[in-house]
Amino acid sequence: MVNAITFDPSLNSKFELKGDYLSERRQGSEASDIEAESRNRARARSNMEYAAKFARLLRPARFKMIAVSGSTSYGSASRSKDLDLFCIAPAGALWRSLTWGLIMARVSSLISPRSPSVCLSCIMDERYAHSKFSTPQGPLFARDALATKVIMGYDIHRSLMKTARWISAYYPAAYEHSEFSEAHIQPMVHHNISERIMNLFMFATAGRYLKLKSSLLNRRLNATRRNWDVFDIQCEEDHLIYESRRYVSMRQRYEALLASVEAGR
Repeated sequence: MVNAITFDPSLNSKFELKGDYLSERRQGSEASDIEAESRNRARARSNMEYAAKFARLLRPARFKMIAVSGSTSYGSASRSKDLDLFCIAPAGALWRSLTWGLIMARVSSLISPRSPSVCLSCIMDERYAHSKFSTPQGPLFARDALATKVIMGYDIHRSLMKTARWISAYYPAAYEHSEFSEAHIQPMVHHNISERIMNLFMFATAGRYLKLKSSLLNRRLNATRRNWDVFDIQCEEDHLIYESRRYVSMRQRYEALLASVEAGR
């Protein structure tokens, strides 16, 4: 991958390697780029501090893992006020945890309107997460998984990353020099039938609300020509994942880069 970026002008103009990670190049003068990067890093630090405070509000939700994802996890948050969280819920009880999380996100936005807007952008129950991480998902998923900043549930995160040894094919240094290979696989707790029924009921009600809300928001984004911010929602009993068109485009670029590297071998 390093050689592909270094020697292919079309790739070198779009991407750069920062350590063991691939990043899109910024356009503009060096001075303005440095100033913008300084602001973004300060915003990311502020977001991380707020995320730690918000995580305490989520304790009654009984999430097994709470982590910061998105641009904040890379240490350089964009101008958007969104603070993306990646959470793991107990197997079979995602919507109980998620509903509390949504309520707390709304409450925090009313109490502290100038704080970052918390977005529960990637929520999985433990069973779905283990299935997802143990199956190769591609270079962008691998990069995001390594960049995730865990606030609570380090053992769960290490357990998931241990099952995702395929990540080392994309980022060998970052994966092999981590503590993931020494982690222990965490056993899952299976909930009883009454909790499963409650989860299905909350999925049917809260899930329908989120799909409707997402549809309305996408209409507003299209109306204001913010086409890159329009998103798809994967809303199921065991996961809720938002993906913007910008993110999908980035994933396609990563896959195209990988295909280019493989073709050049």
